[in-house]
Amino acid sequence: MDFILKQNLSYKNIHIGAIATFYIIALLVRLISLHVADKCPAIETNYAFQVSAALVTGLGPALGALVAMFLFKRKTEYTLIGKSAWKSITTIVIPCIVFGIIGGWNLGVTCFWAFAYGLLEEYGWRGFLQYELRNLPVWQYVLIITVMWFLWHLNLNQRSVLTFFPLLLFASWGIGKVATDTHSLLFCAAFHGIVNFSKHGLLSDTPYFVAFIGIIAFWIITWYFVNISPKQH
Repeated sequence: MDFILKQNLSYKNIHIGAIATFYIIALLVRLISLHVADKCPAIETNYAFQVSAALVTGLGPALGALVAMFLFKRKTEYTLIGKSAWKSITTIVIPCIVFGIIGGWNLGVTCFWAFAYGLLEEYGWRGFLQYELRNLPVWQYVLIITVMWFLWHLNLNQRSVLTFFPLLLFASWGIGKVATDTHSLLFCAAFHGIVNFSKHGLLSDTPYFVAFIGIIAFWIITWYFVNISPKQH
């Protein structure tokens, strides 16, 4: 009986209207960006256009979250820097420097744009949606976010559904844990971004693979094992 009451209270704290508003805006922006991309073949050959198109696509979840939180007075404890400003900043800066050293200035900039795109998505999926569902059992909100995130990726013609859904399920759990542990959307964006960044064949080269593993290890050590707090006077 107590379990049922707790479940009912958990659902009562969820604002369905806010979630619906967030999702509709996220879907509409993505549909518009896909339509524009189909009508503009130049996007495929122009780097600046590719970056712009990607950022517009990622803008959907962020814009949806901002509108939903404004209209329905919803709050979130997940912020850009979360529980540590210096950890959040180094989480973003160090990988850009490392990949810039290994692959040149352009690769470092590409890494930065991958993180910027990740931040736009993560502001919506984790910053708003996960926080809105936070009182549900982990398996429930992870599954809900996974399904919504999966359907948001509407251009599935280039993906295998059998592999893509489990990947999003794992990401919803993993990045979701990062959000609950650190409250840092920059850290969430870094994990999101580096996965997208690494999909372009970079990991087949040993230096990039070593850098990738080293950066992940650096993040984990920094956030979970290093504790630098102000001195007490």
